[in-house]
Amino acid sequence: MPFASFPPPHPKQEPTLQSTSSTSDKETPYSSTPKNRDVLIDGGSATASQTIIDYLDYLNITHIHLVIATHMHEDHIGGLVNILNSTITVDEVLVNNQSHTSVTYTNFITSAQKHNLTVAQRGQTFILTETANLTIVNPVQPLEFGDQNDNSVVTKLQVANTSFLFMGDAEEPAEQSMLVSSVVSIKCDVLKVGHHGSYTATSQTFLDIASPTYAIISAGENNSYGHPHNETIQKLLAKNVTIYGTYLSGTIIASTDGTTVTFQDNPQPIPEFASNLTLTIFVIMTLLAVMVYRKKLQKLHII
Repeated sequence: MPFASFPPPHPKQEPTLQSTSSTSDKETPYSSTPKNRDVLIDGGSATASQTIIDYLDYLNITHIHLVIATHMHEDHIGGLVNILNSTITVDEVLVNNQSHTSVTYTNFITSAQKHNLTVAQRGQTFILTETANLTIVNPVQPLEFGDQNDNSVVTKLQVANTSFLFMGDAEEPAEQSMLVSSVVSIKCDVLKVGHHGSYTATSQTFLDIASPTYAIISAGENNSYGHPHNETIQKLLAKNVTIYGTYLSGTIIASTDGTTVTFQDNPQPIPEFASNLTLTIFVIMTLLAVMVYRKKLQKLHII
């Protein structure tokens, strides 16, 4: 689960963006400012809700100004139900305006309607501080796509001269829509990679223009989807992007003072292991094939 926060426990602490670990493909970015303008993006699955509530409690967060449900899949909104029904004060809930047939969606929208419910629209901007704002990059209204993933609420967090792009589960069609729009630039310092690092997201053209220095992938260890996919990892590495994954490092915390971005506790960068492993396996298989062929030649010679 990714998580972004700015409220300092003491006045000197710089704004922080936090990305919380998960045991499966779950999303929970959270953002807060020195003036306590707090934003929570997604809540993971229902089983994650208590973990999030405990984490918010650890950060002394009792009031969230904006909760964003990127789209209506269970692994993004399931955990929000208990949060919206908890003692935490929530001012506003932002949704993509697409319904779903699941029980999870019914529970979520029932809880969300107890708060101020707002529909996300490309170009909306939420002012967090004098130097920090959150802008909606996707979707447009009426919705362009029938697919939940491509109608994900994508947000850009700008903190002075640094920026973070949260992709939700947006895939290539949504990326193309964002590229042709002149409303919001997708250039960013930190990319929260779309759809848990699936090959269906992070298209080459989108990556070239976003041009991040860092990428964060939220994916559970040994998840059944195989996230992140090697194609995505290789694209990012080819662009010299430093990649961090919750499946390797657990909680990932990035901090910015508006000029530079730093990562706490030295998370482990994702190495270029997949291609090397493929090469190693290929070499081993080639050697075995040569050995077998030589033995066959020897046997034929003896005969």
